[in-house]
Amino acid sequence: MKKTIFSSIIFLLPLFLFSQENEKKVKSEIKQVTVFLSGASVNNTGNTTIDPGQSDLVFENLSPNIDANSIEAKGEGAFTILAVSFRTNYLNDQPKTKEIKQLEDSLEILQLKIDVQKNMRTVYESERSMLLANKNIGGQNTGVNSAELEKVANILRTRLTDLNNKQMECSLKEKKLNEQIAKTQSQLNEFNAKRNINTGEIVVSVSAQSAVNAKLSLTYNVYNAGWSPIYDLRATDSNSPVKLEYRANIWQNTGVDWKNVKLTVSTGNPSQGGTKPTINPWWLSFYAPANYYIDGIKARGARSEAPSMMVQKSSPVAQEELKEVVVADNASNYTQVTESTTTVEYDISIPYNISSDNKPHSVSIQSLSIPTTYRYYCAPKLDPDAFLLAKVTGWDKYNLLSGNMNIFFEGTFVGKSYLDTHTTSDTLDISLGRDKNVIVKRTLLKDFSEKKIIATNKKESRMYEISIRNKKSQPIEIDIEDQIPLSTNNEITIETLETGGSKYDTEKGSLLWNMKVATGEEKKFRFGFSVKYPKDKSISNL
Repeated sequence: MKKTIFSSIIFLLPLFLFSQENEKKVKSEIKQVTVFLSGASVNNTGNTTIDPGQSDLVFENLSPNIDANSIEAKGEGAFTILAVSFRTNYLNDQPKTKEIKQLEDSLEILQLKIDVQKNMRTVYESERSMLLANKNIGGQNTGVNSAELEKVANILRTRLTDLNNKQMECSLKEKKLNEQIAKTQSQLNEFNAKRNINTGEIVVSVSAQSAVNAKLSLTYNVYNAGWSPIYDLRATDSNSPVKLEYRANIWQNTGVDWKNVKLTVSTGNPSQGGTKPTINPWWLSFYAPANYYIDGIKARGARSEAPSMMVQKSSPVAQEELKEVVVADNASNYTQVTESTTTVEYDISIPYNISSDNKPHSVSIQSLSIPTTYRYYCAPKLDPDAFLLAKVTGWDKYNLLSGNMNIFFEGTFVGKSYLDTHTTSDTLDISLGRDKNVIVKRTLLKDFSEKKIIATNKKESRMYEISIRNKKSQPIEIDIEDQIPLSTNNEITIETLETGGSKYDTEKGSLLWNMKVATGEEKKFRFGFSVKYPKDKSISNL
């Protein structure tokens, strides 16, 4: 049996060595990456020499998260590509980077410093023990006078105190050094984790009649990458169009850093699939209750629970708060937009570095100037402050995606919003914050409000006055909204007394005033209603 196993090993060894001899490592660089909403398409290029005959070219140090079905190989030169395959290398450790070597050197230095402190503590402890062991200053038959005793005691106390303090100093230094070691070791572990991950390899089998200098190009899709849209909306003042900066938060955790690559951001999503759905015939049948047993007795009409379906809406990813930065130029000026039938691609000519750290890297892809009108809005029943609204029109023609939006007004960050591209409205209302120079007051007029009893009913009347004062240096347009209550009970009767010239929606009970207010002008208007209901009852929210 041993002889048979030995013979098999001898037989397989030449085949293994032959396969290794026919493999040639090829170094390649990532030149271009197209990032989809989920996943990315990576393009690697490399140059090598192909020997006559058949051989395998191994592109090493690639991402281990490659979709093997997406690999495409092309080449320039007099050779033939026979096959392409993907494999994972579990034994190929990446070389130590400059950062790793520096951290390892720092750990050695810190450990040496700790050893020095430990040695010093040992010396101090030995000296302390020696003092305590030789503290007797008199013989067995001779005494010592009080002056000598006090002198020796002072020397002993001073020296022991000094030794104890030095030991404490050494312990404190050791503690701080150990904290530095822990931080340095954590950082080193993070770098080593990236260095020791598995790597992917693409094997390209080729055949050539003679030696040839070849240029090869690989294109493949990777998982663990993608991008999400985010917007910066900037309004310079209340008279200018808004500037909408369209940015892509690109992330990747493919195991390979993208260094100095040309990026293309695509609205496509290959992982979603492109197969159209098929509707099968919908057959109806009579319900037949299932049989079930209770304590061994046959029963009918078992309850049939239909499967529940839960749709989870995606919530906007929280982004870090951004500070406005003045830059000399914008990267969106180097972006070319290409629109196809189903997707939009943004080709960015400036090369980028995207680390494999699973963190968002912001890339500006488009800067738009969108026509905007500005109006104020106030609902004094809920909030007495007037809010400046930017009413953005024509935003729906720019192929935007839904995403978070940071809002800046007059160079100041005023808050966050969400751009919902699925809305059917062609006007986007964006709040630019409160304006204390527009003063709105809502006052209950007690002289025109009363309570009285009529037979078996109670009747309450309310009259309100709304005043608007414009303290700004330019006229404004403002929408004021209030409401008349609605009844859900036939015992409660509501009568509208006055609407103050507003647009009154009887179904919703809303009152809307659209008006212009000149500089320094103050306008007032009233609205009121009455409520009649049984006197033995009360209304809690009137």
